Amino acid sequence: MESLKSELHESVPDAPSVSDQFTGCLLGMAIGDALGVAGAGLNRSELVAKFGEITTYQPLRGVDGAVLSQAGQMSDNSELALCLVESMATSAGFVDPLTAGFRFTRLLHGEHAHFLGGTTRAALVRAEATSENQAGIGGDGTAGVSPAARVAPIGLVHALGRFNPELLTREVLRSCLITHAHPEAVNGALAIAYAIDRLTRRETPPVMLVSDVLAFVDEDAVARQLRLAERLLQAGNADDAEALARIGTSGYVAEAVAAALYLVAAHDGDFESAVLASANAGGASTAIGAMVGALTGAWCGAQRLPLKLVDGLESRMYILMAAPALLRTAQRRAGLFLQLHQRS
Repeated sequence: MESLKSELHESVPDAPSVSDQFTGCLLGMAIGDALGVAGAGLNRSELVAKFGEITTYQPLRGVDGAVLSQAGQMSDNSELALCLVESMATSAGFVDPLTAGFRFTRLLHGEHAHFLGGTTRAALVRAEATSENQAGIGGDGTAGVSPAARVAPIGLVHALGRFNPELLTREVLRSCLITHAHPEAVNGALAIAYAIDRLTRRETPPVMLVSDVLAFVDEDAVARQLRLAERLLQAGNADDAEALARIGTSGYVAEAVAAALYLVAAHDGDFESAVLASANAGGASTAIGAMVGALTGAWCGAQRLPLKLVDGLESRMYILMAAPALLRTAQRRAGLFLQLHQRS
């Protein structure tokens, strides 16, 4: 089953195996996330003044110069995504809010706690106190990008077997409601999960991804910002910095999701150029980088990821073990894998 391929995979000689795509997606997510750590929260001019151009991992430093995170360390985006991997691997490939929520709350006391956004932190503090893992926080100011930045494992699992949009939507909603209840946060996460599914199946090429996602998601601020990204792609005369300045790179889900999908399409799925563009975007660069890395990694596969970025990633060994476990879970859920046991 390791070389399992869809009919479309078989028709494209250089297409990666599904196994390579699962690993590429999770590694790519963490690479894009970690590349974005140093420039997160900076605007474009501040980032250029501080780094010139980010071409590799940089440590995150506090205002006093102290190192808060070592170079190559991913943020809470990828850590929460890996919590979903653990939950799904022990729940037959479905999101179990109880186990996922428990793993999420552990981040409050871990080395990634300082990355947590306000809505995510408040929801996890409440969940830790009440054990309620489906009461995400909603209201003004809570349409954050965190659910979209961590949703890649759900898209991967749904990419095997028959596509079921209702089930995909339910699973995305469950993962979102652990922390976020704002409809735009849910729609943004659904956009990324669906995009992961399309790219892993290789049913939609990167240059057509924005249009395909727009046909699937609800009409709200996320869709409106995606339409802006689509117009910029069609015009084809804006560089990354100019386009992202118009789309926005804040932690608002409508901006961050549109920025990520724009970069994937603009760079035609090329992993390295797309993740470096996201790292140099500033703003919510960890979340945008996690989404860009997951999407382009799912398209090109792990073997096409730059070795220097894989080797410099702090959590690469854990991800290299988690990806095959998630693939086996997805195969079993899709009826494509049967574990054989010897008779005693």
